[in-house]
Amino acid sequence: MTTTFYSNNTFSDTPYGLKLQQTITSSGSVTIPSNIKRVYAICIGGGGSGGSSAQAGGGGGAGGYSAGWTYAANTCTVGAGGTGVSAAIGNFGGATVYGMVIAGGGAGGNGPTSQSTNATFGGGGAGGSVSGGSNQNSFLAALTSYTGAPGGGSNAAIGYGSAGSNATNSSTTVTAGAAGAGVSTGGGGGALTSGAATNATGGAGGRGLIAGGGGSAFLSNAAPTGTATGGAGGASDSYTGGTGSASTAANTGGAGGGGAGYLANGGNATGNDGGTGGDGGGGGGGANNSGTSGAGGAGVIYLYY
Repeated sequence: MTTTFYSNNTFSDTPYGLKLQQTITSSGSVTIPSNIKRVYAICIGGGGSGGSSAQAGGGGGAGGYSAGWTYAANTCTVGAGGTGVSAAIGNFGGATVYGMVIAGGGAGGNGPTSQSTNATFGGGGAGGSVSGGSNQNSFLAALTSYTGAPGGGSNAAIGYGSAGSNATNSSTTVTAGAAGAGVSTGGGGGALTSGAATNATGGAGGRGLIAGGGGSAFLSNAAPTGTATGGAGGASDSYTGGTGSASTAANTGGAGGGGAGYLANGGNATGNDGGTGGDGGGGGGGANNSGTSGAGGAGVIYLYY
């Protein structure tokens, strides 16, 4: 009798002796051989889309990551990525569920509806959220994962899912802060400057296994001499986040890049449009209220048995 053990180099957390049997990208029925009662599942939630506003939209948060043993289920739910918007609030990504393994979707980026307010946030990773209003620091960390790993407590914290970065608003040169690192990270906040001799750079998405999108930037001045540059999407160890776009014209901005996915790079921003997230990655923030924010990357399920 000969026994073969599979070495899964691509997925280092998968037990030896198992082989990738199914990659599922849409919700519906699942067929498992009748003799298989338990499977090892990796679930990736859909990434959130960025926001796009009259000021500066935040990047979307990354979808959640969960992996473990579960009973062999005959149905599944694969979370879609949040669709891009030409509006202040981005869309949440959907949760991915197979049996007892659940991965939340990333939150949508947030931007103000007018330049009279300054609430711009990147979406939280893995089911986190942000709250609006005029308080720049009013953002929430991601939810705790089903394994009990804690979410990040602030925009700079490290956790299973980090919170999105808050906005930066200044009359001088300014760069919005990046979201915290984690397994599934938040999106970067937007950046706004109102002076003439200034530069504005959106915040980068957090670095992680699945990354959030970059925030956009805006030059609120009739005759600026600086540049508005969108933040880069967050990177992972093996994949890169998308680059942001740039603008030097009056009352315009640069869009944010998409966050790196579990097995894919994030998309680059193009003009006023934010970059799309890789599989599960968050979309970049849109620029100038006329651009479309980047869509979040769709979720996926990998089944081993």
